[in-house]
Amino acid sequence: MDRASASGAEGRRFDSFRGHVSEQRPTRATFLVRRILVFGLALLGLILILRFVSGAISSQPVDGTSAPIPVPVVTPAFDCEANSPLPQSFVDTWTTEFQPTSFNVTVVDLVEGCTYSLGDTAATFPTASTGKIIVATGVLELVAAGTLDYATVTSDMELMITESDNSAADRLFKIIGKNDAVVSIASRYGLASTTTGGAWGTIMTNSSDQALLLNQVVGTAESPLPEAQRVILRDLMSRVNPEQAWGAGPSGGIPELWTGAVKNGWYLSVEGDRPPVGLWRINTLGYVWDPNKTPRWIFTGYSNTWTTQERGISAWNSVTKQLSTSLGVR
Repeated sequence: MDRASASGAEGRRFDSFRGHVSEQRPTRATFLVRRILVFGLALLGLILILRFVSGAISSQPVDGTSAPIPVPVVTPAFDCEANSPLPQSFVDTWTTEFQPTSFNVTVVDLVEGCTYSLGDTAATFPTASTGKIIVATGVLELVAAGTLDYATVTSDMELMITESDNSAADRLFKIIGKNDAVVSIASRYGLASTTTGGAWGTIMTNSSDQALLLNQVVGTAESPLPEAQRVILRDLMSRVNPEQAWGAGPSGGIPELWTGAVKNGWYLSVEGDRPPVGLWRINTLGYVWDPNKTPRWIFTGYSNTWTTQERGISAWNSVTKQLSTSLGVR
């Protein structure tokens, strides 16, 4: 081998960055650039490994000026049972004081969407004058349909609801079609336990059905009754004679400055009536708003075994006062 051949061979090297044999020796500048790239890549790999190990690596671009990503806060579901507005301690005291025998109570917390029941939930009772809400519903449906001019029944509606006038109720009951209208309303409003009884005061129902109806005719639940007609019924029920607004209504003990839409029924059963004879039917139903017009609760109570009218009224007043100290302060 001559000197030129050896020199040429020694000058050959593998260029790892190009992937082929180079015929020229790399310059000093090229050498430095390559070394910097190698060390840079090694340093970057080390940083990535350390960030991965520490849990700091992220698929999102790193921006030192961006705000931290907020962690979603999951609010636990409201525990209806644990927060009953009618705790067992109240029920025990109430039962001892008033000695109810046959009754049912329904309370709907309109803020949390909880429903509470007391008594025999399957039992049904004659409506007495609370049946006038079904009559009013029938009248207002005719008005909404355009088949009845409200101006022609305004006076009777006022008398029937605010003063519980029976003669006005009789006239309006006839206008709506009597028992056929009751059957139709019960079906369309989902009142599964409500049946006809011959007259508006002997319609058979319970507190659960009447709470459901109340939420559809003065409340916000979807129903066949348009809002324009609900406004009329809310106004009438909010102006019931204070002497008749006990129980679930304003005179029963709702918080001051709150509004209650109420209708009550009271009747002493006599010979020839549906038993028990000689005892009072004392029924109450009401829808309550706070001063901000926020719906707060529905309370309905039915019973026909009170020995005196005063005892039945006091029993329902006691429930409303309890609701005011529980649901009224939430």
